[in-house]
Amino acid sequence: MIWKSIFSAHATVPASARWSAMTSFARNSVETLSDLACVIQNLVLDVRDSYRPELHYMRGPGPKWRAKHRNRLVV
Repeated sequence: MIWKSIFSAHATVPASARWSAMTSFARNSVETLSDLACVIQNLVLDVRDSYRPELHYMRGPGPKWRAKHRNRLVV
């Protein structure tokens, strides 16, 4: 009797509904893993990033600035 009630409960649920629930779970799992992989990849790229703007932009005054301010530099 107990086995019949257990099996009959599963028998009333259509197979497509069970597969739909499983595919939804699998899809959510894959999306979660993909999001986690993106976060880890961004962290690794941020740590490895060797971009240092002070090496490119903050080099001091150039020759045009010196030519313009020559009178002020000579005291």
